[in-house]
Amino acid sequence: METSIENIWKEGFLDESSLVVPQINDLYNQKSIHAVDGVKRMYRINQVVIVAMALVFPVVHYFVDALWQGFACSVLLLLTVWYNNSLARNIKTLHQGANSYDYLQSFNNWLKDVELKSKKIARLSYPLYVVIGLSTIWSAWNKQGMTQALQQNYPALNIPIIALTIAVIMVLLMFYFSIKIYKWEVRVMYGRVLEKLEDTIADMEKLKRGAE
Repeated sequence: METSIENIWKEGFLDESSLVVPQINDLYNQKSIHAVDGVKRMYRINQVVIVAMALVFPVVHYFVDALWQGFACSVLLLLTVWYNNSLARNIKTLHQGANSYDYLQSFNNWLKDVELKSKKIARLSYPLYVVIGLSTIWSAWNKQGMTQALQQNYPALNIPIIALTIAVIMVLLMFYFSIKIYKWEVRVMYGRVLEKLEDTIADMEKLKRGAE
């Protein structure tokens, strides 16, 4: 007789009085813990990376004579950290449910809600990063005399208007592609752990259906 995890789970579902129920619960708990802890671990790493970037940006911008832009970028990053932490606090209020499956479902629904809210933030923040970046470049070029040199070499061109037009186009493009970029970042950062979470839920649902 096979003694795989799937068979043990199925046996427990079929017979609530089975002696293997404690083992089933333990297997449920272990898989759930690994899946949820994986997401939480990557979240903490992501937060640390964002804070580190917030500390580094002013230093980098100082050396290109764009300190205020560096501070603006840092403020935006720290606001992102604050907002993420405010969402993370809601984990404590998640419905625990009667078993690990219920909790995983609740946790997965919370993640989807966070993703939806984060997409809205990305729509606003990503274009702002572009504005800050372009402002940094323009400020550095001005202080180095590059914009004046371009104007002198091409007097027929209105360099500020051209620069403003390019900036508006780039900001609009970032606004349009912000959600796609956000999804790509989530896949890079959380792809593996989210896939593990979804696989765990799918396994539990399959076993439940098989036990009915």
